[in-house]
Amino acid sequence: MSNKTILACSHCGTRNYSTVSKKQEQRLEVKKYCKQCNAHTVHKETR
Repeated sequence: MSNKTILACSHCGTRNYSTVSKKQEQRLEVKKYCKQCNAHTVHKETR
């Protein structure tokens, strides 16, 4: 089953992206561009 997940920047904490992913035990971590930081940072799944 797929769930809608929200990704937040690990540096500034803003929630920039949303994705659809399968339920996992570990949180999703993806390197994406953050408009607030003006740089590529690690974005982590929020719950």
